[in-house]
Amino acid sequence: MGDPNIEDVSCVGVGKPVYVWHRRYEGIPTNIVFRDVRVLNEFILKLAHRAGKHISLAYPTLDTMLPEKHRLAATFGSEVSTTGPTFTIRKFRAKPFSPIELIADGVISEDLAAYIWFMLDHLKTLMISGGTGAGKTTLLNALSLFIRPGLKIVTVEDTPELNLPHENWVQLTVRPVYAVGVTLTEVKLFDLVKLALRYRPDYLIVGEIRGEEAFVLFQAMATGHGGLSTIHAESLDYAIKRIISPPMNIAPTYVKLMNIFLHIDRVAMEGVGRTVRRVRIVQEIEDYEKYRVISTWNPETDEHIVTLNNSWLLRDVSAKTGKSIGELVEEIYRRSMILRWLRMKGVYDFMEVSRYIFRYHYNPTELYNEALSELKGLK
Repeated sequence: MGDPNIEDVSCVGVGKPVYVWHRRYEGIPTNIVFRDVRVLNEFILKLAHRAGKHISLAYPTLDTMLPEKHRLAATFGSEVSTTGPTFTIRKFRAKPFSPIELIADGVISEDLAAYIWFMLDHLKTLMISGGTGAGKTTLLNALSLFIRPGLKIVTVEDTPELNLPHENWVQLTVRPVYAVGVTLTEVKLFDLVKLALRYRPDYLIVGEIRGEEAFVLFQAMATGHGGLSTIHAESLDYAIKRIISPPMNIAPTYVKLMNIFLHIDRVAMEGVGRTVRRVRIVQEIEDYEKYRVISTWNPETDEHIVTLNNSWLLRDVSAKTGKSIGELVEEIYRRSMILRWLRMKGVYDFMEVSRYIFRYHYNPTELYNEALSELKGLK
């Protein structure tokens, strides 16, 4: 668990090796094998107790978080798993990935990150889609760093995975109820999203939408709140179909309230020899079934191609601020240069990157001139 390159640890049953997922070598079997079903059941019970949760034959499934903030999913006995007890621990990174780390890894480009930074400054909304383990939450956390300091942020999650440097941040998590006969009330994601609006947030971040909480999130965005979230979907079309269908039931006319859509995927790179994560496409939602492509990823060159002249959101910001499109594009490129400067300086730490981003909000000219001067020396 101390290896930062290991992303998760899983056991698929008795008599089978425990597997780890390594960032470089992917799935690797270990020499650890549970031979006795009772021992494995007891181990899962200990994990559940460490998380302060309950698992038993009556309640044979568990989805929770360990004290170290690692995410635990487990089954008990053979009630729901034919191979016996199972568990998966998805490791929590003590220090979240910063936007600069994602840029250095090729997940996003400097221009694309600067575009997102600029749009979040103007309270635009954003949704990230992808499959399981694609890196949706990691990307969401990194991009949340671009939210202006001082703005009020409320996050709502099933398990508390987001980690932000902002002081004015409220973190809400659900409370499931497992045991029979207890007087505790279950607190669902839907309840927390409704509660979050009472906090008057500038930005409401929902870890993942998949049910009725989506309706409240879109209502919040309709009243001027910024919104960020993730969704399990393989493309924008599939994401929209999920959003307008039960149990989310968002009216098609509300779809455009989610301004920007990003799709992240795990892809096998032949030249790299391992699976990597890439933001394949970024689109603006101008209206229902009317989308504009802002960025695409070229798998042949491993480059993100950004076309800002296709953005209708820039025109919207221009109309509201009185600045020309050219001035806004220039501002995005200035921010892109700041991000390139940080990457070339080797500034990757999440908190350190946040300090530079916050500095830019307070005194953009000073930081830009400092970056411009140092970049000349670095070249």
